[in-house]
Amino acid sequence: MTDQRADQYACTEAVLDVTPDAAIVSNLGVASYVLASVSDVDRARNFYQWGSMGVTTAVGLGLALSTDDPVTVLEGDGSLLMSLGVLSTVARYNPSNLTIVLWDNEVYETTGGQPTHASHTDFAGVAENCGLTARTVHSTNEFADAYRNSVSADGATLLSCAVDPVSPDARPPFDYPAIARRVRDALTNQDTNS
Repeated sequence: MTDQRADQYACTEAVLDVTPDAAIVSNLGVASYVLASVSDVDRARNFYQWGSMGVTTAVGLGLALSTDDPVTVLEGDGSLLMSLGVLSTVARYNPSNLTIVLWDNEVYETTGGQPTHASHTDFAGVAENCGLTARTVHSTNEFADAYRNSVSADGATLLSCAVDPVSPDARPPFDYPAIARRVRDALTNQDTNS
């Protein structure tokens, strides 16, 4: 095991660089804050989640099943711990356009940095046991290639990335119904600013 950790900001930028047209479903709190920090906060395909801990991957699965466009989930370790069973469901449907990026910082950063049980959980191992292709990375340099490989894989994948906790200042819009409509419109070509 290594103590090396990736830079979540740089890795999120890599997600946008590798898949500029992807719908990105970001976990409530830090994942959404970082996404808002490194992209246009009003990017039509940014699906920021609010008050939805534990369902980010499920939302991403539903979105991936409803479109042919690439869908990337930016999940948090605490959130995924609440719903590990979703990985079995993802494996059952196995949409090839779904990539799950797990930011593993081992804390509930949004609520004050309380420790999660992530240090005792091999997320890639759990995903593989559910039937998914999965990998763990520990550095920013590894991330972009690993993400590119995950996106091009035949089936849904999980990429677990060890990151340091961060506390971004940026905040995306809190109007959840408007965000959902904006993403829907972007994916159904009703919005040319996707």
